[in-house]
Amino acid sequence: MAISRSALRWTALLGLWILAGLIAWVLLVQGLLTLFSPFGNWQLPRIAEVTVTQVERDQAGKLTGNILATEGKRERVLRMAKEECADLEADMEVWILDNYFAKGPRPDQFRLTPWRLLMEYPEPLLALILWAIWRIRRSQVKEGQESPTRERTVWRDDFHTRAERFAVPKDPESKE
Repeated sequence: MAISRSALRWTALLGLWILAGLIAWVLLVQGLLTLFSPFGNWQLPRIAEVTVTQVERDQAGKLTGNILATEGKRERVLRMAKEECADLEADMEVWILDNYFAKGPRPDQFRLTPWRLLMEYPEPLLALILWAIWRIRRSQVKEGQESPTRERTVWRDDFHTRAERFAVPKDPESKE
């Protein structure tokens, strides 16, 4: 069973719009968390490679945990999610991503993974999706302009053809 180009384009458009809506939702939630945070400060996000020196495991129900690490010769205290702290051990070298809003309700650092990078900074992906939507829409318009205008073919069944003999004859002098 072959699927037409038009159906594929509409399916791709629908999927891209749904993905763009999900990304907009993530941005909205991040913005609201930042807006309604009573404390915290802005910082430039960056990526760094650190060596873990100590992991504090006694967290007593907190959402975040503290990790002592060294970046080059500088010592840093990282405030990461509890699940990410549990995966770390002393003398591990890991890549971290600094959050754009420090000391807020969310962790200040995250382990650098493609999924985390996408969840924290989805703006480039949103721009790529909007560009793809624009390209698909442009190709649809271009295809509509290039297709020759064909005369419409109307198929009639026998019932309607036989019924015409009982129709009122058209007056050739009237304008319809």
